[in-house]
Amino acid sequence: MKNEIILEVRDISSFVKKKFLVKDVSFNLHNNEVAVVIGDDGSGKTSLCKLIAGALPLTNGDIFINGENLKNNRNLQNEISISLHPPTFFKFQTVLKNIKYLLGLKRKYNLGKVVETLKAFKMYEVMNNRVYSLSNSEKKKLSLVIALAVDAKVYILDEPFLDLDDEDRKLLVKILKTKKDCAFLLTGTNKEAFDFVNTYIFMNDREVTSVEANEKWKDFNQKRYTFILTKQPNYLGKLLKEERGKEVLLEGQKVLIPKISDDELEDLLKFLKSKKITIYSAGHKEKGEEKTLDKLSSYFKNKN
Repeated sequence: MKNEIILEVRDISSFVKKKFLVKDVSFNLHNNEVAVVIGDDGSGKTSLCKLIAGALPLTNGDIFINGENLKNNRNLQNEISISLHPPTFFKFQTVLKNIKYLLGLKRKYNLGKVVETLKAFKMYEVMNNRVYSLSNSEKKKLSLVIALAVDAKVYILDEPFLDLDDEDRKLLVKILKTKKDCAFLLTGTNKEAFDFVNTYIFMNDREVTSVEANEKWKDFNQKRYTFILTKQPNYLGKLLKEERGKEVLLEGQKVLIPKISDDELEDLLKFLKSKKITIYSAGHKEKGEEKTLDKLSSYFKNKN
């Protein structure tokens, strides 16, 4: 069914060595849904991936696949296929031996699908090479091959586009759009590369701060806006939404808001300075051109 919930994450936490790696996270993924977890480094994205995949202890909460609790059926863990960043392999073994072993753990090794996926990512020619000889890009593609060359209900891809060239990025997007009867959970530091997704899940300090439908971002007027270039885009955006009631769009390290006056922007920068936010530049876009307000440079920090 189109609206069937494939993955339900209900109030899950992982508490290890007297600290939370993930805290009270809840969300659902529906059939054929692609969601991306957005957050700065250290926000908890990778820990969330590991927790759902069973690589971290579940301290509290429940995880359901097609309505069945993982606690009651550990075999359901095999319905979750994951690619982590950075990928980890047996570096002195060949590409093919790594694939056979790692997929064999889930009893999902299918030579035909493996070869098909290796060829798609142009990895077939190196399948007998030892992993230590691969480039970072090839290691990334190997991790994706292992995740995608199986039938699963949930695919978790941590920073999936890092180290890929444009051709491989396009191939990955095509795969995401063509796989059916499953759900995808991706991670990233901003939404710039993820305009094809259905849902954005924002994380900060190990917690989910908001879940937004993609349609909201498509309605944002990008022809005319105010921008702030910052070291901490997700945290800055959260502050502007929660404490100043601003509509926010993240674009790389830039936080965009509907256009405001110079005086209003200066007031915002004073507020952000009080919160110890690092600002590199700020200004407006109008008539297709971004212009930094040099008169506010006292609030800016040299990016280098």
